[in-house]
Amino acid sequence: MGYPGQVDLTVVYEVVGNELHFRYSGSTSRPTLLSMTNHTYWNLKGHAAGNVLDHSLMVAGSRTTEVDGSLAITGRCPGVEGTPLDLRAAVPTLLQDAVDAAGPIDVNYCLVDDAAGWRPGGPEVLAARLVGPHGITMEVWTDQPGLQVFTGHNIDPENGAWWHGKGATWQKFGAVCLEPQLWPDGIHHPSFPSPVLRAGETYTHHSHHAFIVEGE
Repeated sequence: MGYPGQVDLTVVYEVVGNELHFRYSGSTSRPTLLSMTNHTYWNLKGHAAGNVLDHSLMVAGSRTTEVDGSLAITGRCPGVEGTPLDLRAAVPTLLQDAVDAAGPIDVNYCLVDDAAGWRPGGPEVLAARLVGPHGITMEVWTDQPGLQVFTGHNIDPENGAWWHGKGATWQKFGAVCLEPQLWPDGIHHPSFPSPVLRAGETYTHHSHHAFIVEGE
């Protein structure tokens, strides 16, 4: 794929009680870029059950990695305080309200304030809490410094669904993505956590999703 190093990568998926764990590890033959995540789309109402705008979401990030009009990372990390992107409230924000205020969301939230001091393999932090309308909550925990939040708004970009599968046609806002990761485009922004993996080093990433059912 044009990267300079050959990467040997392992991903382990593990179910522990009510938790789904993702454990990534990798090594390289030469310096190369590596930042792994998963691109799962979540709808806590179940399969083919409509959109997720009736879900509520808390995201722990106090800043975002800004993008320009072409969606390129600028290197600036503005705070969310006082903006529609502030989803830190203890009571999660209804996604319909968030989208009405901020527009469709596709942004990386910064889970750490000191990017220079962040190191892989640290303790996991609560990155997000997604609450469905039927008593199911999903918490996202990660040791990564960022969380990409995507509200699924371009699943059918021109009002004609382009996802078909498992007996369903998926529509706009049909699911939400919560993707733990390094901050994007770190190779071009020295103040960001570095995505460079060198020979002799080991890439690690551990995230997990905890599911809570009301009344249990």
